[in-house]
Amino acid sequence: MFNSPIIDLALTLSFTYFSLSLTVSTVHEYLSALLNKRGEYLKNAIECLLFDQDWKKIAEKLYNNPNITSLKKDSSSLPSYIPAGNFAAALMDQFKDDENIILDMNKIRDVLTDDGIAAQVGISAGIRKLLLNFYERAQGDLQSFQKQIETFYNSAMDRASGVYKRSSQFIVFIISVVICASLNVDTINIVNKLWSKQDVLKHTADNVQSTVNQLNKEKYNPNTDFIEFEADKITVIKNARVDTSKTLRDGKKVVNQVSTVKTFMNNAGIPVGWTAQNTPDLKGKTFCQNFLSLLIKIMGLLLTAVALMLGAPFWFDLINKIVSLRAAGKKPEEEATTPTKNTTVTVKPVG
Repeated sequence: MFNSPIIDLALTLSFTYFSLSLTVSTVHEYLSALLNKRGEYLKNAIECLLFDQDWKKIAEKLYNNPNITSLKKDSSSLPSYIPAGNFAAALMDQFKDDENIILDMNKIRDVLTDDGIAAQVGISAGIRKLLLNFYERAQGDLQSFQKQIETFYNSAMDRASGVYKRSSQFIVFIISVVICASLNVDTINIVNKLWSKQDVLKHTADNVQSTVNQLNKEKYNPNTDFIEFEADKITVIKNARVDTSKTLRDGKKVVNQVSTVKTFMNNAGIPVGWTAQNTPDLKGKTFCQNFLSLLIKIMGLLLTAVALMLGAPFWFDLINKIVSLRAAGKKPEEEATTPTKNTTVTVKPVG
């Protein structure tokens, strides 16, 4: 009942958008790392954490703390990601001085309650008020105090991450348009080609479902794991999304990633690329007909680019729902597997 061409087409399109969303994310992360935009944005977010002028001075000290400098790739760069533990440790180091190398809650209490000591350390009244709340909740427990700081930092970074994503939407859209145009991933063309050959559509959908089932068996997580495309397979690298620039060593690898995703989709049966079959035939037609063909092509490319803005996690979640629907609600058998760092998924070429 549910194994219909419409479901097959929806699955194929969703997988196309998912694959390209990963590619767009890869290119965006690489450019951000290359220009150090994420690092600059993170530093600005930390400097504005409390909207306190004195906090900016402490933020500068934090960036010179070993807990933060150890995250830099080199002396001239800024870390693109700072774990909450490193931030909390760097902040708590501000309570230390030459006489109090070992940190304890008594020293923290003195700094937070004594105006003279606070002024000497350089912590303003606004910051002291915030940290004093954390101190009271910790009830004399140093680890609990650090946990309060980590929770506060994570909450602030969640908001900053949302702002960063919204500010990056235009750049992501431009990257999406460029990739869709260069690979000729035209939604309208894909629908027309596959709908007219439903045997190919079914084979393509079977390929996609097999790949998705394998990804689920390996417990792939689009929020944390990185996928590297090859001609006939994809490699899942576990827990590599925190800093994609560590996975992508140079620009050649990024270009290769964009190129091989097209080959991978072609092998899976998805009609992409600037081939004669996927290009409008403008010979022997009137100007109006040619104009309409080009307009439809542009609309198909833009439709794909807009779909990519929803992101890989959205499309992967939708793919799983469609796969369940296609299987008439039956859950695929789960096998106990031990997560590995790298896993591969192979597709069966069409033709």
